[in-house]
Amino acid sequence: MADRTGTAQLAAPSARRGIVVGMVLVVISAVAWSSAGFFARVAPVDIWIVLFWRSLFGGLSIVALAMIQRRGFAVDWRRAFTPAGIAMMALNIIGMMSFVYALQNTTIANVTVIYATLPFITAILAWFWFRERAKRRTLIGSLVAGVGVAITVGGTMALGAGTHLLGDLAALSLTIAFAFMTVIMRRHRETAMLEAVATACFLMAAIALFLCKPLTISVGDIAWLAAFGIVTQGGGLGIYTMGAGRLPSAQAALLSASEVPLSPLWVWIFFDEVPATETFIGGALVLCAILWNIGAELRAHAETS
Repeated sequence: MADRTGTAQLAAPSARRGIVVGMVLVVISAVAWSSAGFFARVAPVDIWIVLFWRSLFGGLSIVALAMIQRRGFAVDWRRAFTPAGIAMMALNIIGMMSFVYALQNTTIANVTVIYATLPFITAILAWFWFRERAKRRTLIGSLVAGVGVAITVGGTMALGAGTHLLGDLAALSLTIAFAFMTVIMRRHRETAMLEAVATACFLMAAIALFLCKPLTISVGDIAWLAAFGIVTQGGGLGIYTMGAGRLPSAQAALLSASEVPLSPLWVWIFFDEVPATETFIGGALVLCAILWNIGAELRAHAETS
């Protein structure tokens, strides 16, 4: 009995450290994702060319992350081809296509703020799937983020942005696909997730290769698209995959929404794409919800340590 108690006491700090590491990784991934709009504006080429180069270099960078995680050159491809891994591949391909299409067919602000509904959708999926109850503060934060989304999208539509409807729907498709991916990462941690998402990137590149001529663009554009893949796929999706499995699904999704206030900022600074006033209000609500959630989590860990 004493041995079990001692083991539990040792395991608790380790579990708390794992949660803090997961939070840090997810926030880093969100910062990397926030640069997507910048890269999409720098190299405005055919969507299939973007998908080919971004997916190719993104897949290679995720393989590098898998090697770092495994501490060697061995990559466990076999464990990626489980039902959960194959579902991850399919969802990732849907998400990649939806993401690039949305970036090219609606405003960066709309893409990122629609994506901010991710925590709420993820919490619902996790509860229905395996009854994972989200913490009250996570649900409150998700609802506040949802209000921010409504304000932002409502303001954009009022300005006559209905022409962006297909792009907005693509952003919603991305969000739903990513919600399913987040829940799968949490539920099936035995699957080699990094290898699964890397495989999805290579499959996406193969599909795009049949639909475009990737060498018809300049070397400079290829370099930008390579950076697009490395930063947003390796730095975004890869690092998120490493962190999300350590956290409750809804919390991981909420923290990933910290990209929302940053994404419009980069295109505003570099391309003068000025967000609507409602975007600032909605983004501020999303940011406040995320910072409150992070602060509450860190205080809870400090009180129990």
